[in-house]
Amino acid sequence: MGCGSSKVQRDNDPPGTSYNKPRPAARPATRPPSQRTQFQGRLATGTGAKNRSRPPSAVPKPHSSAQPRTHSQTTCPRTQLQTGTRSRPSRTGTRRRHSTALGTIHDGQPPEDSAIREEINSFRLFIDQHAINFYRTQCDESGASISRYIARTMISNVIEKRLNVENSVAMNLARALEKYANDAASEKRGEHLFILCRTASMIRSMMDRHPESWEFSWRGGADIVFPSVMRGHAEFMQATLDI
Repeated sequence: MGCGSSKVQRDNDPPGTSYNKPRPAARPATRPPSQRTQFQGRLATGTGAKNRSRPPSAVPKPHSSAQPRTHSQTTCPRTQLQTGTRSRPSRTGTRRRHSTALGTIHDGQPPEDSAIREEINSFRLFIDQHAINFYRTQCDESGASISRYIARTMISNVIEKRLNVENSVAMNLARALEKYANDAASEKRGEHLFILCRTASMIRSMMDRHPESWEFSWRGGADIVFPSVMRGHAEFMQATLDI
């Protein structure tokens, strides 16, 4: 009887007794509020992240791909414009300096002595070549040198008398020496004489811009083919003698 009564009492115990307590692991269906809140928070966070990430992935992709092209298209013309703007003043400045330098050389700055010497030597050699190439003899009927006659005529009229008549001087020389010419009808002889007169005019211009005085001296007799050149009171170039 004792065993039976105790058994009945256990079977009739209310649900809150220690014999019928459910195990903690067997209650997953009723999650604690904290776990539900954390889970919902994670879902909310994930959903918010998805919502925040979708607009950049959908809209900015074409925008980002188009932006570099727009930037490159707008940047290149600016670079070209800036480069052109920077280079134009440099080119203009170079032209101005170059033209100013040329103007200074011709108008104000005196030529160097070496430049005058070189021009006179060229003038003398061209006269000798002219006499050799265009005339059958190097002397006229009196035995005077044709080269001396050409040099003295050009120096006297173009350089010393300062006559701007190069063409007239060349034509007069061509007629005076026509009977000694290899080909009297050749126009090249007169053209070459005109070039020699222009060279004499250039020498006169260089001497005019030089601060020193210049003089051609024929002192020394008839043997002088080309005169000596005096710079101030000193001899600058020696005379050329007929050997």
